[in-house]
Amino acid sequence: MTSFEEQEFLCSQILAEAGECWHLYTSEDHEVLFTCEGEFQIAMNIMGIAARLFPELRPFTFEWMSNHLHMMLAGKEREITALFDLIRESLRKQLTLWGRPSALSAFKANLRRVETLEDARNVIVYDNRNGYLVNPATSPYTYPWGANRYYFNTDAQKRYGQCSKKMTVEDIRKSIRSRLADKIEPLMSLDGYACPMCFCDIKGGERLFRDARHYFFAVSRNVEAHKSVAAEVGERVFYTDDELFAAVSAMARDRFGSGQLKLLPAAAKVEVARMMRFDYNAGNKQIQRMLRLDASVVESLFPAKGNGK
Repeated sequence: MTSFEEQEFLCSQILAEAGECWHLYTSEDHEVLFTCEGEFQIAMNIMGIAARLFPELRPFTFEWMSNHLHMMLAGKEREITALFDLIRESLRKQLTLWGRPSALSAFKANLRRVETLEDARNVIVYDNRNGYLVNPATSPYTYPWGANRYYFNTDAQKRYGQCSKKMTVEDIRKSIRSRLADKIEPLMSLDGYACPMCFCDIKGGERLFRDARHYFFAVSRNVEAHKSVAAEVGERVFYTDDELFAAVSAMARDRFGSGQLKLLPAAAKVEVARMMRFDYNAGNKQIQRMLRLDASVVESLFPAKGNGK
């Protein structure tokens, strides 16, 4: 059996061989872009077509939300910028067609260089779990609008392997409202849109983790690792209630000798509330229900508008 050190070395080699890696993200403080399944399907097609038009880039994963995008990929910065410009222009055309014209001036790509193996893992995991944080009906293995569902999911990968439907030239033109991609390498269509398995390096992304168990722990249990990425991108919701409760209870147990949040003394609750807000980005409603504090008390501590969940 390969030792832990050997596994880590192999993962590091995979990252080094990938070259420059980047986290691309747009702000969640943006108007809604996609309002229904059909519009999300178009967004998935746009991503696949754009990836085909920039074959020198190597996407590891991505995830569309209703108003923003996350992506982890390898390549040159100028090529990534060009890829995003194409995505944004295609979206502009679609929004106009959908009767919601927008200049998308606030839909801008933020790029940060991914420097270490742990950083790469954190970004992939953060991106892959982003959808389920706001959609309680899904998990990182079922949220449909990204590459997340294919990571270490043999059933999903098998479905792709059995897929035989290709996107037509007409489908491609309708997605980007252009003939620019008429001659790209075929994209496979699954569930009504371009399947990420055919344009994302899922296997390469998987190889940055020691094994499936390592990835599962990172995506479901290692909540502390998500804090730095969430702070970087400025997102307001990055813990579910269950995850936040577990993390805060552990902290309270260490600091105050009890993990029963509702039984903490008033002064301790105020300290925990501040920690929840500033360290864990918790919203007022989360703080209120977990600490059993009166809404007026929480509002007096954090009166800013738009307190989230």
